Amino acid sequence: MDIHYSLPNLTSTLQIIGCHLGEFHPNWSYPRHHHYLFELLHCKQGEIRQTIGDHVFTISNGDWLLIKSGISHATENGPTSVYRFFNLHFDLDDPIIRERLCKADYVIIKAEEAAGLSLPTHFSAIEEAFLHNIRVDTIDDDKALDRLIIQSHTLGIISEFIKYSEQARSPIPMSDGSMQNASVFETELAHAIEEKLRNETHGAIAGIAASLGISRGRCTHIFTKVYGQSPRQYRSKMVLNQAKHLLVHSTYSMEELAEQLGFQSASHFSRQFRRWTGMAPSAFRPKYVRSPRTQDG
Repeated sequence: MDIHYSLPNLTSTLQIIGCHLGEFHPNWSYPRHHHYLFELLHCKQGEIRQTIGDHVFTISNGDWLLIKSGISHATENGPTSVYRFFNLHFDLDDPIIRERLCKADYVIIKAEEAAGLSLPTHFSAIEEAFLHNIRVDTIDDDKALDRLIIQSHTLGIISEFIKYSEQARSPIPMSDGSMQNASVFETELAHAIEEKLRNETHGAIAGIAASLGISRGRCTHIFTKVYGQSPRQYRSKMVLNQAKHLLVHSTYSMEELAEQLGFQSASHFSRQFRRWTGMAPSAFRPKYVRSPRTQDG
């Protein structure tokens, strides 16, 4: 017997958690969160406002979205339409596939592009198997086969996303581009640091590290490994974003802004804002926003 082609032993494992077909009514939302799983989303009807890192965009009828593991994201439905969706979380233990999936924080495939791929075919098979699986008259043997069909077509969808993202002209930039194969423990620890940075806006980095039982050096190393920036840089960006928001959406004086943001004085805030942006706070604030005590040192 002549063997013309052969493959190595295939032992990769696909883990699927939280596979859903469902709907949410208007004004539904899910707060910002992160986890170690990849997330796959398909909008069947309606639209949602998706926030991933600092990016905000709309997912509409027929669109697909893949979010990388560890990336912070939030979802919000509009006030008028019902949102129907397919959603699952997954992980793979194949290191090559994981590396290819992690090249971008997220990948969007719009409905018109998805129609030209095999995504509709894969989804139809998953939906049919899903609905058959939840029927009360489906026997256990057939339910096992349904699960196998869902797994196989999920792998097909994942392969479509990999091929699509690697052929895309303008891939989504990574917010944590220096993430160097961080372990699950390191990723979870970095997320704990990030949460404390958000909640303890004026706390010292050394104090945050101590509260987690690690040194400041290790705190900085792990956070930078996962997020691609130091805790100090992350906090500076967070404060800058808050400052920009308050300058545009409030009538606080510079003294009040400085106090809100944890600066010692209005002049201290003004100097730091200039270092960050190259302009004075008053130059950034829209002309129609004026405080009776606006000062800019």
